[in-house]
Amino acid sequence: MEFDIDSGIFIGFLVANLLLGLSSSRGITSIKEYAVGHRNFSTATIVATIVATWVSGSVFYNGVAGSYSKGLNYIWSSGFGAPLYMLMIGLFFAPRMAEFLGKLSIAEAMGELFGKKVRIITAISSFIGVCGVIAVQLKIAAMIFELIGIPNIYGIVSVGFIVSVYSALGGIKSVTFTDIIQFITFCVIMPIVAYTFLNNVNNTDAIIDTLINNPLFDYKKVFDFSNSSNFIYISLFIWNIIPAFSPAYFQRVSMAKDVQQVKKSFCIASITCLGLSLLICWIAILMLINHPNVNQKDILHVLISNINFIVGLKGLLLSGIMAMILSTIDSYINSTAVIIVNDFCKPLEIKLFNDQLPFTRIVSLIIGILSIIIAIVNNGTSMELFLLASSFYMPIVTVPFIMAIFGFRSSGKSVILGMVAGFSTVLVWDYVLKIKIANSIPFAMLSNLVMLMGSHYLLKQPGGWIGIKDEERANSGSQRKEKKITAVMVRY
Repeated sequence: MEFDIDSGIFIGFLVANLLLGLSSSRGITSIKEYAVGHRNFSTATIVATIVATWVSGSVFYNGVAGSYSKGLNYIWSSGFGAPLYMLMIGLFFAPRMAEFLGKLSIAEAMGELFGKKVRIITAISSFIGVCGVIAVQLKIAAMIFELIGIPNIYGIVSVGFIVSVYSALGGIKSVTFTDIIQFITFCVIMPIVAYTFLNNVNNTDAIIDTLINNPLFDYKKVFDFSNSSNFIYISLFIWNIIPAFSPAYFQRVSMAKDVQQVKKSFCIASITCLGLSLLICWIAILMLINHPNVNQKDILHVLISNINFIVGLKGLLLSGIMAMILSTIDSYINSTAVIIVNDFCKPLEIKLFNDQLPFTRIVSLIIGILSIIIAIVNNGTSMELFLLASSFYMPIVTVPFIMAIFGFRSSGKSVILGMVAGFSTVLVWDYVLKIKIANSIPFAMLSNLVMLMGSHYLLKQPGGWIGIKDEERANSGSQRKEKKITAVMVRY
Protein backbone atom coordinates (compact mmCIF):
# COMPACT_ATOMS: atom_id res chain seq x y z
CA MET A 1 0.00 0.00 0.00
CA GLU A 2 1.27 3.44 -0.95
CA PHE A 3 0.23 6.08 1.55
CA ASP A 4 -1.10 9.21 -0.18
CA ILE A 5 -3.65 11.96 0.43
CA ASP A 6 -6.58 9.75 -0.59
CA SER A 7 -5.50 6.95 1.75
CA GLY A 8 -5.01 9.49 4.53
CA ILE A 9 -8.53 10.89 4.07
CA PHE A 10 -10.02 7.40 4.08
CA ILE A 11 -8.14 6.10 7.13
CA GLY A 12 -8.70 9.42 8.92
CA PHE A 13 -12.44 9.04 8.36
CA LEU A 14 -12.42 5.57 9.93
CA VAL A 15 -10.43 6.75 12.95
CA ALA A 16 -12.70 9.78 13.35
CA ASN A 17 -15.78 7.54 13.40
CA LEU A 18 -14.26 5.38 16.11
CA LEU A 19 -13.29 8.36 18.25
CA LEU A 20 -16.59 10.19 17.77
CA GLY A 21 -18.53 7.02 18.52
CA LEU A 22 -16.60 6.42 21.73
CA SER A 23 -16.85 10.06 22.81
CA SER A 24 -20.64 9.94 22.63
CA SER A 25 -20.88 6.70 24.61
CA ARG A 26 -20.77 8.19 28.09
CA GLY A 27 -23.74 8.16 30.45
CA ILE A 28 -25.39 4.85 29.44
CA THR A 29 -26.65 3.20 32.65
CA SER A 30 -29.32 0.70 31.56
CA ILE A 31 -30.25 -1.55 28.66
CA LYS A 32 -33.30 0.65 27.94
CA GLU A 33 -31.05 3.70 27.49
CA TYR A 34 -28.73 1.52 25.41
CA ALA A 35 -31.61 0.47 23.13
CA VAL A 36 -33.85 3.53 22.73
CA GLY A 37 -32.19 6.27 24.79
CA HIS A 38 -34.53 8.69 26.55
CA ARG A 39 -36.77 8.94 23.46
CA ASN A 40 -36.04 12.65 23.18
CA PHE A 41 -34.49 12.52 19.71
CA SER A 42 -35.38 15.26 17.25
CA THR A 43 -37.23 14.39 14.05
CA ALA A 44 -34.16 15.38 12.02
CA THR A 45 -32.04 12.90 14.01
CA ILE A 46 -34.50 10.06 13.46
CA VAL A 47 -34.71 10.89 9.73
CA ALA A 48 -30.91 10.86 9.47
CA THR A 49 -30.60 7.50 11.21
CA ILE A 50 -33.43 5.95 9.12
CA VAL A 51 -31.76 7.04 5.89
CA ALA A 52 -28.28 6.10 7.14
CA THR A 53 -29.49 2.62 8.07
CA TRP A 54 -30.90 2.13 4.58
CA VAL A 55 -28.11 3.67 2.49
CA SER A 56 -25.70 0.81 2.97
CA GLY A 57 -22.62 -0.17 1.05
CA SER A 58 -24.64 -2.90 -0.67
CA VAL A 59 -27.37 -0.41 -1.66
CA PHE A 60 -24.74 1.76 -3.36
CA TYR A 61 -22.80 -1.08 -4.96
CA ASN A 62 -25.83 -3.12 -6.06
CA GLY A 63 -27.56 0.09 -7.16
CA VAL A 64 -24.71 1.13 -9.44
CA ALA A 65 -23.92 -2.41 -10.67
CA GLY A 66 -27.58 -3.38 -11.09
CA SER A 67 -28.60 -0.18 -12.90
CA TYR A 68 -25.50 -0.48 -15.11
CA SER A 69 -26.04 -4.12 -16.10
CA LYS A 70 -29.84 -4.50 -15.86
CA GLY A 71 -30.95 -0.97 -16.65
CA LEU A 72 -34.63 -0.18 -16.18
CA ASN A 73 -35.33 -3.68 -14.86
CA TYR A 74 -33.23 -3.01 -11.77
CA ILE A 75 -34.27 0.62 -11.38
CA TRP A 76 -38.01 -0.08 -11.16
CA SER A 77 -37.83 -3.34 -9.21
CA SER A 78 -35.16 -2.43 -6.66
CA GLY A 79 -34.28 1.25 -6.93
CA PHE A 80 -37.64 2.55 -5.70
CA GLY A 81 -38.34 -0.10 -3.07
CA ALA A 82 -37.05 1.75 0.00
CA PRO A 83 -38.76 5.09 -0.75
CA LEU A 84 -42.08 3.29 -1.24
CA TYR A 85 -41.96 1.13 1.87
CA MET A 86 -40.83 4.06 4.03
CA LEU A 87 -43.73 6.10 2.69
CA MET A 88 -46.05 3.19 3.48
CA ILE A 89 -44.72 3.03 7.05
CA GLY A 90 -45.24 6.76 7.47
CA LEU A 91 -48.76 6.90 6.02
CA PHE A 92 -50.32 3.55 6.86
CA PHE A 93 -48.33 1.79 9.58
CA ALA A 94 -47.14 4.57 11.92
CA PRO A 95 -50.64 5.72 12.97
CA ARG A 96 -51.34 2.17 14.15
CA MET A 97 -48.10 1.59 16.09
CA ALA A 98 -48.58 3.60 19.29
CA GLU A 99 -48.55 0.47 21.48
CA PHE A 100 -45.03 -0.39 20.27
CA LEU A 101 -43.38 2.91 21.17
CA GLY A 102 -40.71 2.47 23.83
CA LYS A 103 -40.39 -1.30 23.36
CA LEU A 104 -36.79 -2.48 23.51
CA SER A 105 -37.10 -4.66 20.41
CA ILE A 106 -39.44 -6.24 17.90
CA ALA A 107 -38.95 -9.57 19.68
CA GLU A 108 -40.25 -8.04 22.91
CA ALA A 109 -43.29 -6.73 21.02
CA MET A 110 -43.88 -10.13 19.40
CA GLY A 111 -43.59 -11.81 22.79
CA GLU A 112 -46.24 -9.55 24.31
CA LEU A 113 -48.49 -10.21 21.33
CA PHE A 114 -48.03 -13.95 20.87
CA GLY A 115 -46.13 -15.42 23.82
CA LYS A 116 -42.70 -16.53 24.99
CA LYS A 117 -42.01 -19.08 22.23
CA VAL A 118 -42.69 -16.56 19.48
CA ARG A 119 -40.44 -14.08 21.28
CA ILE A 120 -37.55 -16.56 21.29
CA ILE A 121 -38.08 -17.57 17.65
CA THR A 122 -38.11 -13.90 16.64
CA ALA A 123 -34.85 -13.35 18.52
CA ILE A 124 -33.16 -16.29 16.77
CA SER A 125 -34.47 -15.21 13.37
CA SER A 126 -33.28 -11.65 13.96
CA PHE A 127 -29.82 -12.78 14.99
CA ILE A 128 -29.26 -15.03 11.97
CA GLY A 129 -30.67 -12.54 9.50
CA VAL A 130 -28.73 -9.59 10.90
CA CYS A 131 -25.40 -11.43 10.88
CA GLY A 132 -25.97 -12.02 7.16
CA VAL A 133 -26.85 -8.36 6.54
CA ILE A 134 -23.71 -7.18 8.37
CA ALA A 135 -21.58 -9.71 6.48
CA VAL A 136 -22.84 -8.21 3.20
CA GLN A 137 -21.62 -4.78 4.29
CA LEU A 138 -18.25 -6.18 5.34
CA LYS A 139 -17.79 -7.79 1.92
CA ILE A 140 -18.34 -4.38 0.31
CA ALA A 141 -15.86 -2.91 2.81
CA ALA A 142 -13.31 -5.49 1.67
CA MET A 143 -13.70 -4.29 -1.92
CA ILE A 144 -13.12 -0.71 -0.78
CA PHE A 145 -9.91 -1.62 1.03
CA GLU A 146 -8.62 -3.47 -2.04
CA LEU A 147 -8.93 -0.23 -4.02
CA ILE A 148 -6.31 1.40 -1.77
CA GLY A 149 -4.03 -1.64 -1.88
CA ILE A 150 -5.00 -3.34 1.39
CA PRO A 151 -5.90 -7.10 1.27
CA ASN A 152 -9.64 -7.64 1.65
CA ILE A 153 -9.39 -9.73 4.81
CA TYR A 154 -7.78 -6.78 6.62
CA GLY A 155 -10.61 -4.57 5.43
CA ILE A 156 -13.25 -6.95 6.78
CA VAL A 157 -11.53 -7.28 10.15
CA SER A 158 -10.72 -3.56 10.50
CA VAL A 159 -14.20 -2.28 9.71
CA GLY A 160 -15.83 -5.05 11.75
CA PHE A 161 -13.65 -4.18 14.75
CA ILE A 162 -14.16 -0.40 14.55
CA VAL A 163 -17.94 -0.47 14.24
CA SER A 164 -18.36 -3.28 16.79
CA VAL A 165 -16.36 -1.41 19.43
CA TYR A 166 -18.20 1.91 19.31
CA SER A 167 -21.59 0.21 18.86
CA ALA A 168 -20.93 -2.08 21.83
CA LEU A 169 -19.83 0.69 24.17
CA GLY A 170 -22.07 3.54 23.10
CA GLY A 171 -25.43 2.00 22.30
CA ILE A 172 -28.07 4.04 20.50
CA LYS A 173 -26.39 7.35 21.46
CA SER A 174 -23.22 6.44 19.55
CA VAL A 175 -25.23 4.94 16.70
CA THR A 176 -27.38 8.05 16.17
CA PHE A 177 -24.45 10.46 16.57
CA THR A 178 -22.23 8.63 14.08
CA ASP A 179 -25.20 8.09 11.75
CA ILE A 180 -25.64 11.87 11.52
CA ILE A 181 -21.94 12.29 10.62
CA GLN A 182 -22.17 9.48 8.09
CA PHE A 183 -25.43 10.84 6.66
CA ILE A 184 -23.85 14.24 6.06
CA THR A 185 -20.77 12.58 4.52
CA PHE A 186 -22.52 10.61 1.79
CA CYS A 187 -25.14 13.31 1.13
CA VAL A 188 -22.32 15.76 0.35
CA ILE A 189 -20.04 13.41 -1.57
CA MET A 190 -22.54 11.59 -3.83
CA PRO A 191 -23.66 14.74 -5.74
CA ILE A 192 -19.98 15.70 -6.22
CA VAL A 193 -19.27 12.29 -7.76
CA ALA A 194 -22.34 12.52 -10.02
CA TYR A 195 -21.30 16.00 -11.18
CA THR A 196 -17.78 14.76 -11.91
CA PHE A 197 -19.13 11.91 -14.05
CA LEU A 198 -21.44 14.28 -15.89
CA ASN A 199 -18.46 16.47 -16.79
CA ASN A 200 -16.73 13.39 -18.22
CA VAL A 201 -19.50 12.91 -20.79
CA ASN A 202 -18.16 14.33 -24.04
CA ASN A 203 -21.55 14.93 -25.60
CA THR A 204 -24.75 15.40 -23.63
CA ASP A 205 -26.69 13.98 -26.59
CA ALA A 206 -25.15 10.63 -25.65
CA ILE A 207 -27.29 10.62 -22.50
CA ILE A 208 -30.53 10.99 -24.46
CA ASP A 209 -29.35 8.45 -27.04
CA THR A 210 -28.59 5.88 -24.31
CA LEU A 211 -31.94 6.32 -22.59
CA ILE A 212 -33.87 6.07 -25.88
CA ASN A 213 -31.93 3.47 -27.88
CA ASN A 214 -30.16 1.24 -25.37
CA PRO A 215 -32.13 -2.05 -24.96
CA LEU A 216 -31.59 -1.87 -21.19
CA PHE A 217 -33.95 1.11 -21.07
CA ASP A 218 -36.54 -0.16 -23.54
CA TYR A 219 -39.69 -0.10 -21.40
CA LYS A 220 -41.53 -2.36 -23.87
CA LYS A 221 -39.09 -5.17 -23.22
CA VAL A 222 -38.77 -4.45 -19.53
CA PHE A 223 -42.52 -4.63 -18.91
CA ASP A 224 -43.16 -7.46 -21.36
CA PHE A 225 -44.32 -10.10 -18.91
CA SER A 226 -44.91 -12.65 -21.62
CA ASN A 227 -41.16 -13.08 -21.15
CA SER A 228 -40.95 -15.36 -18.11
CA SER A 229 -37.54 -14.01 -17.10
CA ASN A 230 -39.19 -10.70 -16.19
CA PHE A 231 -41.21 -12.33 -13.41
CA ILE A 232 -38.19 -12.34 -11.14
CA TYR A 233 -38.29 -8.54 -11.19
CA ILE A 234 -41.93 -8.56 -10.10
CA SER A 235 -41.03 -10.72 -7.11
CA LEU A 236 -38.05 -8.47 -6.34
CA PHE A 237 -40.30 -5.42 -6.46
CA ILE A 238 -42.80 -7.01 -4.08
CA TRP A 239 -39.97 -8.03 -1.74
CA ASN A 240 -38.53 -4.52 -1.82
CA ILE A 241 -41.73 -2.60 -1.07
CA ILE A 242 -42.95 -4.76 1.84
CA PRO A 243 -41.85 -3.18 5.15
CA ALA A 244 -39.80 -5.93 6.77
CA PHE A 245 -39.67 -4.22 10.18
CA SER A 246 -36.16 -5.51 10.72
CA PRO A 247 -34.70 -5.01 14.22
CA ALA A 248 -33.08 -1.70 13.26
CA TYR A 249 -36.19 -0.23 11.61
CA PHE A 250 -38.42 -1.29 14.47
CA GLN A 251 -35.96 0.47 16.78
CA ARG A 252 -36.38 3.68 14.75
CA VAL A 253 -40.11 3.49 15.45
CA SER A 254 -39.69 2.60 19.11
CA MET A 255 -37.26 5.44 19.90
CA ALA A 256 -39.67 8.14 18.68
CA LYS A 257 -41.68 10.39 21.02
CA ASP A 258 -45.06 9.60 19.46
CA VAL A 259 -46.68 8.27 16.30
CA GLN A 260 -46.78 11.72 14.74
CA GLN A 261 -42.98 11.87 14.90
CA VAL A 262 -42.77 8.36 13.43
CA LYS A 263 -45.07 9.38 10.58
CA LYS A 264 -43.19 12.58 9.82
CA SER A 265 -39.76 10.92 10.08
CA PHE A 266 -40.51 8.09 7.68
CA CYS A 267 -42.26 10.34 5.15
CA ILE A 268 -39.29 12.73 5.07
CA ALA A 269 -36.90 9.76 4.92
CA SER A 270 -38.79 8.33 1.93
CA ILE A 271 -38.29 11.54 -0.05
CA THR A 272 -34.61 11.67 0.92
CA CYS A 273 -34.07 8.03 -0.06
CA LEU A 274 -35.81 8.60 -3.38
CA GLY A 275 -33.36 11.41 -4.16
CA LEU A 276 -30.35 9.28 -3.18
CA SER A 277 -31.67 6.29 -5.14
CA LEU A 278 -32.12 8.39 -8.26
CA LEU A 279 -28.62 9.79 -7.78
CA ILE A 280 -27.13 6.28 -7.58
CA CYS A 281 -29.00 5.23 -10.73
CA TRP A 282 -27.85 8.41 -12.47
CA ILE A 283 -24.20 7.64 -11.66
CA ALA A 284 -24.69 4.16 -13.18
CA ILE A 285 -26.18 5.63 -16.37
CA LEU A 286 -23.28 8.05 -16.73
CA MET A 287 -20.85 5.17 -16.24
CA LEU A 288 -22.65 3.20 -18.93
CA ILE A 289 -22.24 6.09 -21.36
CA ASN A 290 -18.53 6.53 -20.64
CA HIS A 291 -17.67 2.82 -20.23
CA PRO A 292 -20.25 0.61 -21.95
CA ASN A 293 -18.46 -2.75 -21.56
CA VAL A 294 -17.42 -3.05 -17.94
CA ASN A 295 -17.60 -6.36 -16.06
CA GLN A 296 -19.86 -6.06 -13.02
CA LYS A 297 -17.00 -7.11 -10.72
CA ASP A 298 -14.96 -4.12 -11.91
CA ILE A 299 -17.67 -1.49 -11.31
CA LEU A 300 -16.03 0.07 -8.25
CA HIS A 301 -12.59 0.06 -9.86
CA VAL A 302 -13.91 1.92 -12.92
CA LEU A 303 -15.88 4.27 -10.69
CA ILE A 304 -12.75 5.22 -8.78
CA SER A 305 -10.54 5.50 -11.86
CA ASN A 306 -12.91 8.10 -13.33
CA ILE A 307 -12.39 10.51 -10.45
CA ASN A 308 -8.77 9.69 -9.64
CA PHE A 309 -7.51 12.73 -11.56
CA ILE A 310 -8.69 15.03 -8.76
CA VAL A 311 -6.46 14.76 -5.69
CA GLY A 312 -8.47 13.84 -2.60
CA LEU A 313 -11.73 13.03 -4.40
CA LYS A 314 -10.97 9.30 -4.39
CA GLY A 315 -10.49 9.40 -0.63
CA LEU A 316 -13.74 11.33 -0.21
CA LEU A 317 -15.69 8.87 -2.37
CA LEU A 318 -14.29 5.88 -0.50
CA SER A 319 -15.15 7.63 2.77
CA GLY A 320 -18.68 8.23 1.49
CA ILE A 321 -19.15 4.55 0.64
CA MET A 322 -17.63 3.56 3.97
CA ALA A 323 -20.05 5.93 5.72
CA MET A 324 -22.89 3.95 4.14
CA ILE A 325 -21.37 0.70 5.36
CA LEU A 326 -20.74 1.86 8.93
CA SER A 327 -24.15 3.51 9.30
CA THR A 328 -25.92 0.24 8.49
CA ILE A 329 -23.72 -2.09 10.53
CA ASP A 330 -23.86 -0.07 13.76
CA SER A 331 -27.67 0.10 13.65
CA TYR A 332 -28.05 -3.64 13.24
CA ILE A 333 -25.44 -4.54 15.83
CA ASN A 334 -27.07 -2.33 18.45
CA SER A 335 -30.64 -3.45 17.86
CA THR A 336 -29.80 -7.15 17.62
CA ALA A 337 -27.58 -7.25 20.71
CA VAL A 338 -30.55 -5.97 22.70
CA ILE A 339 -32.73 -8.69 21.19
CA ILE A 340 -30.33 -11.49 22.12
CA VAL A 341 -29.97 -10.38 25.74
CA ASN A 342 -33.54 -9.21 26.37
CA ASP A 343 -35.52 -11.65 24.23
CA PHE A 344 -33.45 -14.82 24.01
CA CYS A 345 -31.28 -15.03 27.13
CA LYS A 346 -33.75 -13.41 29.53
CA PRO A 347 -36.74 -15.71 28.74
CA LEU A 348 -34.43 -18.75 28.92
CA GLU A 349 -32.90 -17.43 32.16
CA ILE A 350 -29.37 -17.33 30.75
CA LYS A 351 -27.38 -14.87 32.88
CA LEU A 352 -23.70 -14.02 32.68
CA PHE A 353 -24.09 -10.74 34.61
CA ASN A 354 -26.62 -9.41 37.08
CA ASP A 355 -26.74 -6.25 34.99
CA GLN A 356 -27.95 -6.68 31.39
CA LEU A 357 -25.90 -3.75 30.09
CA PRO A 358 -22.40 -5.33 30.14
CA PHE A 359 -23.91 -8.54 28.77
CA THR A 360 -25.42 -6.58 25.87
CA ARG A 361 -22.07 -4.99 25.10
CA ILE A 362 -20.36 -8.38 24.98
CA VAL A 363 -23.08 -9.72 22.68
CA SER A 364 -22.52 -6.73 20.38
CA LEU A 365 -18.89 -7.76 20.02
CA ILE A 366 -19.91 -11.39 19.41
CA ILE A 367 -22.30 -10.33 16.63
CA GLY A 368 -19.49 -8.34 15.03
CA ILE A 369 -17.08 -11.28 15.24
CA LEU A 370 -19.57 -13.78 13.77
CA SER A 371 -20.36 -11.38 10.94
CA ILE A 372 -16.64 -11.04 10.19
CA ILE A 373 -16.35 -14.83 9.98
CA ILE A 374 -19.39 -15.12 7.67
CA ALA A 375 -18.01 -12.37 5.41
CA ILE A 376 -14.65 -14.16 5.14
CA VAL A 377 -16.08 -17.65 4.58
CA ASN A 378 -19.02 -16.85 2.25
CA ASN A 379 -18.15 -16.79 -1.45
CA GLY A 380 -21.52 -15.66 -2.81
CA THR A 381 -22.34 -12.25 -4.21
CA SER A 382 -23.58 -9.49 -1.90
CA MET A 383 -27.10 -9.71 -3.38
CA GLU A 384 -27.24 -13.49 -2.87
CA LEU A 385 -26.09 -13.14 0.72
CA PHE A 386 -28.60 -10.36 1.38
CA LEU A 387 -31.47 -12.46 -0.01
CA LEU A 388 -30.33 -15.38 2.14
CA ALA A 389 -30.32 -13.18 5.23
CA SER A 390 -33.80 -11.85 4.40
CA SER A 391 -35.15 -15.38 4.01
CA PHE A 392 -34.41 -16.00 7.71
CA TYR A 393 -36.52 -13.01 8.75
CA MET A 394 -39.28 -11.76 6.45
CA PRO A 395 -41.08 -15.11 5.89
CA ILE A 396 -40.95 -15.74 9.65
CA VAL A 397 -41.41 -12.46 11.55
CA THR A 398 -42.76 -9.82 9.17
CA VAL A 399 -46.13 -11.40 8.37
CA PRO A 400 -47.58 -11.85 11.90
CA PHE A 401 -46.20 -8.48 12.97
CA ILE A 402 -47.79 -6.60 10.06
CA MET A 403 -51.07 -8.40 10.72
CA ALA A 404 -50.88 -7.35 14.38
CA ILE A 405 -50.30 -3.72 13.39
CA PHE A 406 -53.52 -3.77 11.38
CA GLY A 407 -55.48 -5.29 14.26
CA PHE A 408 -55.35 -9.07 13.75
CA ARG A 409 -54.26 -11.07 16.77
CA SER A 410 -54.02 -14.81 17.19
CA SER A 411 -52.49 -17.42 19.45
CA GLY A 412 -48.83 -18.38 19.60
CA LYS A 413 -49.77 -21.74 18.07
CA SER A 414 -51.13 -20.21 14.86
CA VAL A 415 -48.23 -17.77 14.60
CA ILE A 416 -45.64 -20.55 14.98
CA LEU A 417 -47.45 -22.69 12.37
CA GLY A 418 -47.30 -19.71 10.00
CA MET A 419 -43.61 -19.18 10.72
CA VAL A 420 -42.86 -22.84 9.99
CA ALA A 421 -44.86 -22.68 6.75
CA GLY A 422 -43.02 -19.55 5.63
CA PHE A 423 -39.54 -20.86 6.28
CA SER A 424 -40.38 -24.29 4.83
CA THR A 425 -41.49 -22.60 1.61
CA VAL A 426 -38.09 -20.90 1.34
CA LEU A 427 -36.28 -24.22 1.85
CA VAL A 428 -38.38 -26.09 -0.71
CA TRP A 429 -38.35 -23.23 -3.25
CA ASP A 430 -34.62 -22.47 -3.08
CA TYR A 431 -32.99 -25.76 -2.14
CA VAL A 432 -35.32 -28.61 -3.18
CA LEU A 433 -37.07 -27.35 -6.32
CA LYS A 434 -34.38 -24.70 -6.99
CA ILE A 435 -36.82 -22.37 -8.73
CA LYS A 436 -34.96 -19.45 -10.32
CA ILE A 437 -37.81 -17.71 -12.13
CA ALA A 438 -38.80 -15.69 -9.06
CA ASN A 439 -37.59 -14.74 -5.60
CA SER A 440 -38.94 -17.13 -2.95
CA ILE A 441 -39.52 -14.57 -0.17
CA PRO A 442 -42.87 -13.07 -1.33
CA PHE A 443 -44.29 -16.58 -1.85
CA ALA A 444 -42.96 -17.71 1.54
CA MET A 445 -44.64 -14.72 3.16
CA LEU A 446 -47.90 -15.60 1.42
CA SER A 447 -47.53 -19.17 2.71
CA ASN A 448 -47.08 -17.82 6.24
CA LEU A 449 -50.18 -15.63 5.88
CA VAL A 450 -52.35 -18.49 4.56
CA MET A 451 -51.24 -20.82 7.37
CA LEU A 452 -51.65 -18.12 10.03
CA MET A 453 -55.20 -17.23 8.96
CA GLY A 454 -56.22 -20.79 8.15
CA SER A 455 -54.99 -22.29 11.42
CA HIS A 456 -56.51 -19.41 13.40
CA TYR A 457 -60.03 -20.05 12.13
CA LEU A 458 -59.83 -23.83 11.62
CA LEU A 459 -58.38 -24.42 15.08
CA LYS A 460 -60.70 -21.78 16.58
CA GLN A 461 -57.93 -19.79 18.22
CA PRO A 462 -58.66 -16.73 20.39
CA GLY A 463 -58.34 -13.25 18.93
CA GLY A 464 -59.23 -12.25 15.38
CA TRP A 465 -59.75 -8.72 14.06
CA ILE A 466 -59.74 -6.78 17.33
CA GLY A 467 -58.60 -3.43 15.92
CA ILE A 468 -55.80 -1.15 17.08
CA LYS A 469 -55.09 -1.96 20.71
CA ASP A 470 -53.95 1.49 21.78
CA GLU A 471 -56.13 3.65 19.56
CA GLU A 472 -56.27 6.48 22.11
CA ARG A 473 -52.49 6.99 21.95
CA ALA A 474 -52.53 6.54 18.18
CA ASN A 475 -54.98 9.41 17.87
CA SER A 476 -53.40 11.58 20.55
CA GLY A 477 -51.54 13.70 18.01
CA SER A 478 -54.67 14.58 16.05
CA GLN A 479 -56.58 15.21 19.29
CA ARG A 480 -53.94 17.70 20.43
CA LYS A 481 -54.27 19.53 17.10
CA GLU A 482 -58.07 19.67 17.47
CA LYS A 483 -57.72 21.13 21.00
CA LYS A 484 -55.34 23.81 19.70
CA ILE A 485 -57.75 24.75 16.90
CA THR A 486 -60.66 24.89 19.35
CA ALA A 487 -58.66 27.10 21.73
CA VAL A 488 -57.84 29.53 18.93
CA MET A 489 -61.49 29.68 17.81
CA VAL A 490 -62.65 30.38 21.39
CA ARG A 491 -60.04 33.14 21.80
CA TYR A 492 -61.21 34.95 18.69
